[in-house]
Amino acid sequence: MKVLTIDKGITVKKLELEASSILLRGAGMDESVLSNGDGGYDLMPDGRKRGTFRSYTAFLSGQDVTVKDMTIENTAGDGRIHGQAVALYADAERFTCKRVHLKGHQDTLFMSPLPEKEREPDGFKGPRQNTPRVPTLQYYEDCLIEGDIDFIFGGADVIFRNCEIRSLFRPALESDSDRPVRRTLSGVPVQGFVCAPCTSKGSHGFEFIDCRFTTDSCPDGSVYLARPWRPYGKAYFKNCIFGKHIAPERFAGWDDPLQVEPTADFRIL
Repeated sequence: MKVLTIDKGITVKKLELEASSILLRGAGMDESVLSNGDGGYDLMPDGRKRGTFRSYTAFLSGQDVTVKDMTIENTAGDGRIHGQAVALYADAERFTCKRVHLKGHQDTLFMSPLPEKEREPDGFKGPRQNTPRVPTLQYYEDCLIEGDIDFIFGGADVIFRNCEIRSLFRPALESDSDRPVRRTLSGVPVQGFVCAPCTSKGSHGFEFIDCRFTTDSCPDGSVYLARPWRPYGKAYFKNCIFGKHIAPERFAGWDDPLQVEPTADFRIL
């Protein structure tokens, strides 16, 4: 296996890597930091917005790709201002992440494949927009993943083991007055959604085992564990610890938090 080393300190770089049997290794979870600040609302040279799938700090593709002992962050900031901002675009057919801190706000971690169809023109503009949808198997262990809206999303079959999943508080903005307030069943304004799977029918989806769902300061009952990005989204939670910020009903619908799509499969095991 070929080893690529990320030095101690902050490396400001947009990393694009497609390889087989490769290890990307840092000096420690918060010792080696790969950082970039591209946001989905940034304008590209052609005058169009960058969009979600060109905002990544790291795009890692190929086969048998492993990342260990580092931080990958997108510093664009609040998605309401800067748009979706991916830290890690994990596209390898077999992908492993251990002791990695993934930092962002909206859409921190994307795990391929994309859904088959876009909902809006060029919604998938990026490295895999017009390529076949290749299933991926992914594994995350002893990682810290943080964000606010749909910050773990995609179509992979994936296991998260002994990870901390941290929801970030979103302070009110003046522009919020122009948006309808989404509320939980208890009437609490929704602060965020943890994951948004777009699982293909018949695939396994997301599985969280022995994970801890924490927050910096989100109010009690204000965050949903999952909502389906596509109708057959799946997410399972086994032996996990949920902070008080997680809404009692746990799961939400895509458009209406109070109406979960009947084809979605979300469970606490």
